[in-house]
Amino acid sequence: MTMRGTSAAVVQLLSVARASGVIVNRTKLAKLLFLADFEAVDLGSAPGSGVEWRWRHYGPYSDTLREIESDLERAGVVKVIETHNFYGTLEVRLALAGETPQVEIDEKFAEIVERIVSEKGNLSATQLKDLTYQTPPMLAAQRLGRREVRLDLAGGTPIPDLEPGLQKLRAIARSMPPLEDEVGAVEELAAEIDSLSELRRETTANMLDGD
Repeated sequence: MTMRGTSAAVVQLLSVARASGVIVNRTKLAKLLFLADFEAVDLGSAPGSGVEWRWRHYGPYSDTLREIESDLERAGVVKVIETHNFYGTLEVRLALAGETPQVEIDEKFAEIVERIVSEKGNLSATQLKDLTYQTPPMLAAQRLGRREVRLDLAGGTPIPDLEPGLQKLRAIARSMPPLEDEVGAVEELAAEIDSLSELRRETTANMLDGD
């Protein structure tokens, strides 16, 4: 079984974490992947996680990660461990359940993931959250002052969310009666275009002569 896309990015991060002795919980997974995506874009490459990042209560996050987590758990690739941290708070940790499956992932992004986990994997979830808040995408979102905005990893203004507007347009389109072409309309339009071809040629020739 070969992992691709977001699944491959998650497995790659957990594989590097296991080899480095780094404990990963849900929050750390999200923040480490975000930092890897941000560094990839900063270096002129494409983000490798394949998710759409938004500003949530605890920094950048994507709902896709929970879906991927569930899929990997059901497939027996990842084990989800509920435990309590030093402060007695419930913590959900993620780890590979067995041997690392094959992944299809960009080599540069794999190197970035390894570097991010090596340099920042031992930071706490809170420290990682604070670090993400200092990145240009999160600083831009904070200036806007609106949570749930889509983050521009290049550090520009958060990308407008077009989905609510698209949903309204789809609803309007569904409520409209189906359109019917007038009989012969297409043939008439083609004939009209053809009749103007000579005039277009003369106009173009005059413009060129004028130059």
